[in-house]
Amino acid sequence: MSKAKTKTFTLGGKALPVDLHTVWTDDDGQALTVSDGVIQFDFGYRDIHFAGRLEQAAGQAHLKLVGDLGPMPFSAESPAARAGLARIIEAANADLGAEAFRVTQGRVLLGSDMAVAVPVSATGLVTPVTLFLLPAEPYLELIAMYIRPPLATAKRGESAVRPEWRKKKLSGWGR
Repeated sequence: MSKAKTKTFTLGGKALPVDLHTVWTDDDGQALTVSDGVIQFDFGYRDIHFAGRLEQAAGQAHLKLVGDLGPMPFSAESPAARAGLARIIEAANADLGAEAFRVTQGRVLLGSDMAVAVPVSATGLVTPVTLFLLPAEPYLELIAMYIRPPLATAKRGESAVRPEWRKKKLSGWGR
């Protein structure tokens, strides 16, 4: 039997409950004991793409989850939106008790590292994710007032910053 490979699946495309044990197979398709390995998955929530990485080793399971909420506006594009988002992120982190929200490489992210009960089941996986996302819900709504969620419909090339927060172009100057 060869070493388990990383398997990838999308929760949104499968009906729950998802049998995580069927994802763990060797090269011949034989089921492996769910003890060590990595499962990657993604899902959409509130027009936000979330990616998860579940790692199991030594009888423990750990989930790393991150969602991309959209770009942090540049000061030149919208100083008001940038300042408002910074205040929301600061308040959210103070309320949630962790660095759940952060700005990395110009993107606003929501993420967490969490323990998952073993043996891992669909319910055991969805429960900690839900317990993490529900308290963040009001902050996601506030952030969406400034920037359009990444999976929301938009015209090609349209800024993610909501129109009411975009810096207005001055007309008539230089004429």
